[in-house]
Amino acid sequence: MRFSTVHPRELGAPELARWQALRAAGTLPRNPFLSAEFAVAVGAARPDTRVTVIDDAATTVGFFAHERHGRVARPVGTLLADSEGPVLAPGVTVDMAALLAHDGLAGWDFDTLADGLLPAGAYRVDTERSPVLDLSPGWDDYLTTISARSKKWLASTWRKRRKLEREVGEIRFEFHTDDAKVLARLMEWKSGQYAALGEWDRFADPAIVSIAHTLAASQAPECSGAVSALWAGDQLVAAHLGVHSETVLSWWFPAYDAEFGRYSPGILLLLAIAEAAAGRGVTQLDLGRGAHDYKDATATGELLVRTGSLDAASLSSLPRRAKRVVRAGLAPLARDEGPVGRTLRSVKARVRT
Repeated sequence: MRFSTVHPRELGAPELARWQALRAAGTLPRNPFLSAEFAVAVGAARPDTRVTVIDDAATTVGFFAHERHGRVARPVGTLLADSEGPVLAPGVTVDMAALLAHDGLAGWDFDTLADGLLPAGAYRVDTERSPVLDLSPGWDDYLTTISARSKKWLASTWRKRRKLEREVGEIRFEFHTDDAKVLARLMEWKSGQYAALGEWDRFADPAIVSIAHTLAASQAPECSGAVSALWAGDQLVAAHLGVHSETVLSWWFPAYDAEFGRYSPGILLLLAIAEAAAGRGVTQLDLGRGAHDYKDATATGELLVRTGSLDAASLSSLPRRAKRVVRAGLAPLARDEGPVGRTLRSVKARVRT
């Protein structure tokens, strides 16, 4: 196999079309975070973004999007994406250690690797669960499924909806709005939520703000933006910035006005988005990693994602391997990277409420 590495903006129309064709032919869910459009959007704001094009004979058989943090590959959209990994033609396997060595990298630290893509030689591997809503049977069948399991919860949710409409105003929902004020208000709410929980404020980072605006405006089939909004009368009570392919929608940046918290506007928004998405042919709504009561109540299944590391097949990875050996010798539990590493691995998805 041959590897060639470029910035995402250097990909031409044939490469972008081939990337889309490989996704359509594959067996993995077509998560928008694995799309070429997401890599291009991230690359426009983060200059260290790269895509390794994988060729076999005269055919391109895969793409590996990543960000370079020093001499280590990290997920494209680090601390933002809920899925990562190479996009490969059916039946193709790639020596990822050799690919890293070719790119002059010492290793790869992954934290949301799609199930089924774990490379040989990976270590410090953990598995996390990503709850999903299966919308493939349609909205009515989905409601029947969660009603059978959470009848009281669902009835309480609909009561809150009626109460919100009665006390505040008629409910109105848009799956995607171009109103810039909605996205600005969403970011304001989300920043306040991060501050209240002592979390890193994503929207204090100009690069993330730029990525959010780019994707909100995207209408690419494999990575369309959806700025969803829920109003009660004239009041915007909840909003969400998500991205979706033709079949998978990722629950990304939800927020609501705390003044209306007693009505559970975030849950009402999630259910409205799920209904609208199902009507558009979306078959899966991915809630992302992290345990929350609302995920337990609404999810009908789960995906698995892997965290871990892989060293390059070259001398350049020796210092990295030596550090690993030292850690293993000093601490019997060194397979866990410790509290600092854990924080870095989990910080991005903990506030999705």
